[in-house]
Amino acid sequence: MLDAPDAASLDPVPAKEGRRAVQRRALLADIEAEARRLLVEGGAGNVSMRAIARGVGLGPASLYNYFDSLDDVFLMLLLTSYERLATATTAAVAAFAKEPPADRAFAGILAHRHWAVAHPHEFNLIFTDLLPGFEAPEGGPTVAAQVAVFQPMMDALAEVYPDETDLTPGELSVILWSAFHGIVTLEVNHHLDWLGHLPALHEKAVRRSFAAVGLPELSPTIRRRFERWVARA
Repeated sequence: MLDAPDAASLDPVPAKEGRRAVQRRALLADIEAEARRLLVEGGAGNVSMRAIARGVGLGPASLYNYFDSLDDVFLMLLLTSYERLATATTAAVAAFAKEPPADRAFAGILAHRHWAVAHPHEFNLIFTDLLPGFEAPEGGPTVAAQVAVFQPMMDALAEVYPDETDLTPGELSVILWSAFHGIVTLEVNHHLDWLGHLPALHEKAVRRSFAAVGLPELSPTIRRRFERWVARA
């Protein structure tokens, strides 16, 4: 008797991408890279439709075939940066799936710091930069994109939410976020350069914030194991 086909074999075979679609995707990648380069080199005020077009070899008017305005370019940069950070936190939590919930959440928090330190301009773009004249669409894609960054940690912590507390889940999340995100923001922007070993300080801040809201104690080795995982990855 023939074996039943698995689910993947029942999916339609993807259509081959046409040359025009490949060229468009490559051009959009070039536009994003150029816009991000301009942002890194001179801040948000350095990014303009004319400068982007010049950098990728287009006439300024041609860029409007792909983006209606500079706001659309900034929105693209925001969303791709959020996506990269969300990928980092999600991967870390998944890599420690067999650990207790609090340790899984801490792995995601450590990934948040690791990504921020490695990508300071992207981190500042999504969390601290004020883009001139830009307003993210109310209730738009940036809201879901930011939630995706922290959802893996919050899902893990929901498993060990303290029974006796006067904090709502939202309040608990804000207290933790202010601790781990706040110290990373200071580090990324060089406000803590005068201090010593910042990974250890970050860990202390998170451990104390966990204890303050009644969450379980973290494993004493979780940061070292996270660092080994990053080195392997």
